[in-house]
Amino acid sequence: MSEKDFEKETSDASPMNVGDALRDFMDRKQLNSRYEALQHEVFKDSEIRQFFNEYKEKLSRQIISRDFAVLYEYYSQRNNAKNGKPVVHKGYTPALTVAEGRIVIIYEPDEETLLAQRMSMQAHLVKSIGMPKLIKKARLDDFSDNDEERLAALTGVLNFINNYTQAPDDYHRGLYIHGSYGVGKTHLMGAMANELALEGIPVTLVHLPSFVVEIRGAIGTNQQPQEMINTIKQVPILVLDDIGAESLTAWVRDDILGVILEYRMQNELTTFFTSNFSMQQLENEHFTVTKDGAEPVKAERLMQRVKFLSKEVQMAGENRREFD
Repeated sequence: MSEKDFEKETSDASPMNVGDALRDFMDRKQLNSRYEALQHEVFKDSEIRQFFNEYKEKLSRQIISRDFAVLYEYYSQRNNAKNGKPVVHKGYTPALTVAEGRIVIIYEPDEETLLAQRMSMQAHLVKSIGMPKLIKKARLDDFSDNDEERLAALTGVLNFINNYTQAPDDYHRGLYIHGSYGVGKTHLMGAMANELALEGIPVTLVHLPSFVVEIRGAIGTNQQPQEMINTIKQVPILVLDDIGAESLTAWVRDDILGVILEYRMQNELTTFFTSNFSMQQLENEHFTVTKDGAEPVKAERLMQRVKFLSKEVQMAGENRREFD
């Protein structure tokens, strides 16, 4: 309202309400002054000026004036986030864009929120039975290209991740990684699983000796051992960790391992193994002789499934007990 408008408005007012009209006019004038100062502050902001320049073909004075409240929300929320003050959407950073002729704010997750989301995805997609907690933190960056003794296994894992992510519907053989205790076999498998989880690919890691104990413990209880076996044998990517360390009987070899590996071979499901034994040692020193006697034919039959599912890779190096 201009001074002339005010004079016209108050000229018709009775003497009793002229004072009220004057106060109302001054309040509105002061409010308009503050609004103009706020506009000036927002419009001179470098990021908002950059936004204006980026969308200059889609913006007009009318749109900017109409959607000033949106600009101010962006300006205030961004500054509050930078200065550690309360924000409407904690963990999210505001960004401006133009959609259907209107200025709108998109709240994008910040780095901390993205990390939390990735960790949540990882926890959801990486399933484990009897595995050490350290695998949750395992990363491929923990391995060095200069570590020649572990390079073959690392290269095999990197090639697998690349090939699998490019063609997830194809069959991809896993690796049979063997080496001394503590060289990082389990850590490498955990790192692979976490990397695949970031791509939305689920991996199940099973510490085989612990799994066998669970199966035995389930017998005679309300749990169904066969359901546990069926779950493991059907997962898209399976890591059987520490094969050869389980207490072996003919039943474990034929009715647990044999059933799992037969199903995975017939359905071409990717399977990884870690072991302290080479493939030959696993067959001759572990699978052939059980508590029930020597059965080389059954041992050879089971090893054929292991060889179909995986490529043997040796992993050497110093003992890193915290990794394996």
